[in-house]
Amino acid sequence: MVVLITFLLILLLYMVCFLMRLKENNLNKVNSFESGFLRLVKIQNSFRIHFFVLMLMFVIFDLEIVIFLGLLVVDVSSVVSFFMLFLFVLGGFYME
Repeated sequence: MVVLITFLLILLLYMVCFLMRLKENNLNKVNSFESGFLRLVKIQNSFRIHFFVLMLMFVIFDLEIVIFLGLLVVDVSSVVSFFMLFLFVLGGFYME
């Protein structure tokens, strides 16, 4: 009985909300905001592969730095692991 009353109350509130909402058919609300001007024609921008490659290099070097930070924590006293980490950080800075 309680479940039925709860279900009916939810259904009633949903219907009241559905009937009371104000619907505006404004094209500015459904279009993306692009520098304050309305678009007259749909423009398809081509995706430049240069930015994709740059993003991949950024992700790869960030993951390598995280992996080598774990290696550095495991082997704190090793100077070799410190220099390996340092070289990867410098390589990442150079590539970015």
